[in-house]
Amino acid sequence: MAQLIYTVQPGDTLSRIARLYGSTVQAIVNINNITNPNLISPGAVLLIPVQDEDDPASPPGGLIYTVQPGDTLYIISLLFGVSMQSILALNNIANPSQIYPGLKIVLPQNAVNPFQPVEPGIIRYTVLPRDTIYRIALRFGTTAQSILNSNPGLDPQRLFPGQVIIISIPANATAIYRGNPAKRMVALTFDATYGDNQTTRLLQILRDNNIRATFFLSGIWPLNYPTLARNIAAAGHEIGNHSYTHPHMTQIPLTEVSNQLIRTNALIRSVTGVSPYLFRPPFGEYNQAVLNTVARLGFVTIMWTVDSLDWKNPGVNQIISRVVNNITPGAIVLMHQAAPQTPDALPEIISSLRQQGYSFGTVTQVLDP
Repeated sequence: MAQLIYTVQPGDTLSRIARLYGSTVQAIVNINNITNPNLISPGAVLLIPVQDEDDPASPPGGLIYTVQPGDTLYIISLLFGVSMQSILALNNIANPSQIYPGLKIVLPQNAVNPFQPVEPGIIRYTVLPRDTIYRIALRFGTTAQSILNSNPGLDPQRLFPGQVIIISIPANATAIYRGNPAKRMVALTFDATYGDNQTTRLLQILRDNNIRATFFLSGIWPLNYPTLARNIAAAGHEIGNHSYTHPHMTQIPLTEVSNQLIRTNALIRSVTGVSPYLFRPPFGEYNQAVLNTVARLGFVTIMWTVDSLDWKNPGVNQIISRVVNNITPGAIVLMHQAAPQTPDALPEIISSLRQQGYSFGTVTQVLDP
């Protein structure tokens, strides 16, 4: 039986989806590990078991993808880790530029589905060195008991790096502007949407200073610069989600908010192997509905304590003074990989803050109690 990759639409129910594709509710529940069949969110991506006879070109267990607005064969090939030529050959597509939304494309047998089923309000968190249940709970605004309840059999005294645990996010989500104020540590963050620009220089400066930062990537960035995205991950930097096309999130439907995050995570995971759980809204714009939607998808919304305003190109000295003079313990500093003056300002920022006794870490590390 083949599997159709389906994006949940407003008003959808599992029974409606099952009838639409000749499947069953139980089959959809089983393949997506759905705990509550009555709770599916618009924008979520589900696998739907379908009869192979309906798509004779699809091998048993193969994937069938429905083309979405803005898709190209290159994007699809990158998402699923297969060549464009193999997609063309399998689907008898004569002109690769003439695919259209709604078109069903059979994917090669070796395609890897990057769209993992999303369970609302759940983060699958990978334990870091020195983590404790208490520290993790504070970081995500929950309680140690809630984490233990979500992970039956978990021994809080035997956490180990690399272990994956489930964290339930509070329904009424909040945005985080600052890390632990009792911790003399700073998180350097870089938003990336357009152009490779200063990325290579920034990575070298961070490497020379033995600093791990957090890069918030829009989906179109690793799409255009997959090698640089892999370099960021390989250097040990944290990667966050910055939406797919950098829209004004408060001005688009919540279904599109969901799609922006899910698609970006799928692309980042396909390119780098990393599954981000941190989200930074474009332009810093959000409302409570956006925050709650983001949380239901398993993301924590991260803002900033200090805006370097490097995107305005105010001058190297102005960027330095703005960051250094406004720093506080636990600060999250906003910068951009595309700002031309940032690489010249960064070494002095690092040096000045270290002279003040600050150390540097990723956003996750700065959130630690």
